[in-house]
Amino acid sequence: MNKSDLYGIIGSGIITGLLILLLFLIVLPGAKKIDDEGIMVSFGNAMEGAGMNEQQQATPDPKPVVTPTPPTPKTPTPTPKPVVKDLMTQDDNSVAIAEQKKKEKQEKQQKDALEKRKQDDLRVANEKKRKEQEAIDKANSMDGMFGNSNSAGTGNTSGNTNLGNPLGSGSSGGNSWSLNGRSLNGRLVSPNYDRDVEGKVTVNIRVDANGNVINASVGSPTTISDPTTRNAAVTAAKNTRFTAGNGVATGSITYNFNLR
Repeated sequence: MNKSDLYGIIGSGIITGLLILLLFLIVLPGAKKIDDEGIMVSFGNAMEGAGMNEQQQATPDPKPVVTPTPPTPKTPTPTPKPVVKDLMTQDDNSVAIAEQKKKEKQEKQQKDALEKRKQDDLRVANEKKRKEQEAIDKANSMDGMFGNSNSAGTGNTSGNTNLGNPLGSGSSGGNSWSLNGRSLNGRLVSPNYDRDVEGKVTVNIRVDANGNVINASVGSPTTISDPTTRNAAVTAAKNTRFTAGNGVATGSITYNFNLR
């Protein structure tokens, strides 16, 4: 036998041994498993039992059904009920009546106080007016003696040839004058007026033949009792000039004093 044949036999033996070993490893475990299961004994309908077992084995466990939780409804906000005040009790009514009487009493007191204040103001004003009138009357009685003696003052002198001259009266600078038979020479002299008084002063005048005022005194009507203002009017009248004429003429100048 040559070497190639020997090698062929050895190789065949090895391959055969490997196949036997492989078969032994594959077949033995399956036969042992069948022996371990034993004999299955079925009571009743084997098919039914088998079917139930198969069904139980085939049917998977059902998945739990998740039921969606419905949204919680919003609770509507309750509308607040109007607060109903309790009816006024007898005590509350008494308090309200007392408060009303107190209020009426206070209003009456205020009204009476206002009325009394008005009466006091009126009384003071009347008293002031009365005193001013008394002062005016007193001043007129003292300063108007000359004017009263010449109150006829018509210029009815035998030597006055200009009687009835239409220029015997007029106005100048807000003041007025009257002198029978004469005319104003220039303008009336305005008195110095720096006092806080208002009214008018009448000055009786006597004018000579040359037109100069030779005498002047406070006459009537005069509504100002302030001696400074009255003297200012007399001084202004003495400084006034009239046209010349025959004899002496009498007349008056009225000065109006207005607050500036």
